[in-house]
Amino acid sequence: MQQSSLHKARTLSPPVRSALEQLLGRALGDNEAISVRAYQPHEAPSPEQQRVIAEELRHYFAKLDEKTKDIPEGEMEEILDEAIRSVRPDYRSSR
Repeated sequence: MQQSSLHKARTLSPPVRSALEQLLGRALGDNEAISVRAYQPHEAPSPEQQRVIAEELRHYFAKLDEKTKDIPEGEMEEILDEAIRSVRPDYRSSR
């Protein structure tokens, strides 16, 4: 079963377009695309689960910090910029 769909605004029937504009609270431009996704929501983690997850993340990042403590900050920034540019070629560092 399809969970999501993508539509061009200019191809929508007037009633569908009107319904989407009401949901969005604004008019759609003919050059816009609309993505619709249906999913089953889930319960948020309990406060105890959130605490455990947060502690696990702190532990994980502390281990990463320990592994990278000897890398100069400038080199670390270059490594991060390179990684970001590998997935976002137009990325420009704000530094």
